[in-house]
Amino acid sequence: MNIVMKMNLIILLSALILFGVLFASCKNWSVKVRDYSIFPSGTVVSGKMADGNTFYLIREDATKMAGICFVDNNQAVVETFSFLVDSTGATVFTHENVTYSGKMKPKPAQMEIHLSLPEIPALKIAQQTVRLNTISRISEKTECLECYKDVIFQEIDSKKNIQYGSALGYYTSKPSDYISKDDYGTWFKEMFNVSLVNRGFLFKSNMQQLPLLLDIYHPKNDRAQKRPLILFIHGGAFFFGDKENKLQQIITDDVVKRGFILASINYRLGTSITPGSIERTIFRDVQDARAALRYLVFHKDEYRIDEEQIYLVGSSAGGIISLTTAFMDEDEVYSSTGRGLLNIRENLGGLDDSGNNLKTNFKISGVVSMWGAITNLRLLNNHIPTLLFHGTADNIVPSNEGLPFKDAMGKYLHNFLSLFGKLYGSELIYQRLTSLNVPVKYVPFHGADHDPYIEPDASLNENMKIISDELGTFLFENASKHYFPYNLTGHTAVRKSNFTPSYQIDNLNDATVQWHVTGGLITHQSNDAIRVIWYSSYTTGMITACITNDNGNSLMKELKVAISQ
Repeated sequence: MNIVMKMNLIILLSALILFGVLFASCKNWSVKVRDYSIFPSGTVVSGKMADGNTFYLIREDATKMAGICFVDNNQAVVETFSFLVDSTGATVFTHENVTYSGKMKPKPAQMEIHLSLPEIPALKIAQQTVRLNTISRISEKTECLECYKDVIFQEIDSKKNIQYGSALGYYTSKPSDYISKDDYGTWFKEMFNVSLVNRGFLFKSNMQQLPLLLDIYHPKNDRAQKRPLILFIHGGAFFFGDKENKLQQIITDDVVKRGFILASINYRLGTSITPGSIERTIFRDVQDARAALRYLVFHKDEYRIDEEQIYLVGSSAGGIISLTTAFMDEDEVYSSTGRGLLNIRENLGGLDDSGNNLKTNFKISGVVSMWGAITNLRLLNNHIPTLLFHGTADNIVPSNEGLPFKDAMGKYLHNFLSLFGKLYGSELIYQRLTSLNVPVKYVPFHGADHDPYIEPDASLNENMKIISDELGTFLFENASKHYFPYNLTGHTAVRKSNFTPSYQIDNLNDATVQWHVTGGLITHQSNDAIRVIWYSSYTTGMITACITNDNGNSLMKELKVAISQ
C-alpha cells in the first residue's frame, strides 16, 4: 500500500471517529436538555425531606432556572441559599460563598422536580433526593385602589335644584365665586350705617316663604348600595354665596371620585346687627342644614345614602353652620331664638322645627370647618371627629376669638360689641376638643388671611393642595373605620428561635383578600390568615393585604415586621 493510500485511509478513519463523537455528543445532548418552562419565574415548589422538614425552592429568574432555597423547620426565620441549574440539570447551590453540586430532574408529566441535594453541613442538610411536588406561585403585589382614598371613579352624575324644604327668610342665594375682604368690609359698613328697619332685616313682615334647594353629586356607574354623604355648606358672611361655587366644585370633583356622595345646599341669607341677630341667623341656617339632612336621609334609598356616615364640610359662614349643626343639642338652642321684646321677632322653634316635617334619624360622623368658628365653646361636648383649617391672620373670622370684620368695624366698636357676644375660632376650638379627648386636627396657615387658599387675583395657591390632602385623609380615615372594620394582627418582631408565625385579618366575613409579603414567603394561606416564613437576609419585612368587600370596594392594610437572628 503506497503512502497516498495510507494517508487517505487515515483521513477516512479520522473522519469516521470524529463523526461518531459528534453524533454521540448530539445524541447525549438531546437527551439531557431539561425543560423548565412549566415552572416560570415566581414558581414555588416544595417537598418533604428525610428528617420530616419541608424543602422549598423558588424560581426568581425569568430567563434561567435560578433562585433561592430554604428548609422549613417550623422556625420563624430561615437562612436562604441560592441555586443555579444548567441545561443538563446540573445544579450549583451556594451558601455563604461556598458552592455545592447537585442534580435537578424536572418531571413535567407528573408536575414534579426530583432534586438531588448534596450535603450542606452549615445548614444541617444531609445528602438526599427530594421530590418537590407541591407547586404554588408567589403572590404578586397588585394595585389596590382604596375606596374613599384613591380616585376610583372617572365621572360624576348630578341632580340639581332639588327642593328639600321651605322657610321664612330674606333670600337664599347671592352667587359670587370670590369675595375679597374688601367686599366683606364694604358690606358690613353698609349694614351698620343704613337703617336696619328700612333694609328689611328686622321685622318678620319683611320676610317671605322661600324654597330651599340643594344639588347632589354621586359617582357614575357606582354599584354600591350605600355611600357616605358629605353635606357642603358654602360661605359668604351669611349675606353672599350659592351652592355652586369654586371651592364646592373643587371639593366635589375630589371627593365624589373617591366614592363619596356630596350634597351642596342653599340656605337662608340676610341678617341684621341687632342684639342676638348673629345667633338667630346661625340658628336659622342650622335648621336649614338639618332640614336638608332629614330630606336626604328620608330619600336615602333613592340617593343610596348611608345615614350612619354623614360628614359636614363648610367654609367661613358655612364652617360656623357646620360646627353648630354638628355639636348643638336640643337643650343647647340659643335663648335668643325665642319670642323677643314686644313680640317683634318670631319664635324660631327647635332644631327640627323648620324647613320640612320629615322625621328621620341620622348620625354626624365628622365635621370639617374651613376658617369657621362657634359662638360658645361649651357647645363642643360631643365626640365628633373634627378637622379645622384657618389662616392665623384672618380678620374676617378670627382664628382665636372676637367678632367678625374686626378691621371693618374698628377697634373700639369691635371691643364694645364683643361684650355682648363673640366668635371662637379654630385655635380655641382645637384646645377645647383636645381637652375633651375628641379626635381633632388643626391645620393653621401661618400669616394667611381669610380664604387662605385664594390669592388676591382669585387664583389658587399651594394651600388648596394641603386642604385637599388633609380633607381626603380625614374623610378616608373615618369612613374606612366604618366600612372596613378589619385589623391585621400577628407578630411584628420575629427571631429565629420563634415558631413560624401566622397573621390574620379580623371580622373579614364575606370580604376577600389579596396577600403579598416582602422579606419572606407565604407557606399556607386561607382567606383570612397566612403563615409566613421570614428570611434572615432581611431586617424588615412587610405584609400587605388588599381587602375587597361585597360592594367591590377595597382597602389596604399593612403590617411591618422586624426580623432578627
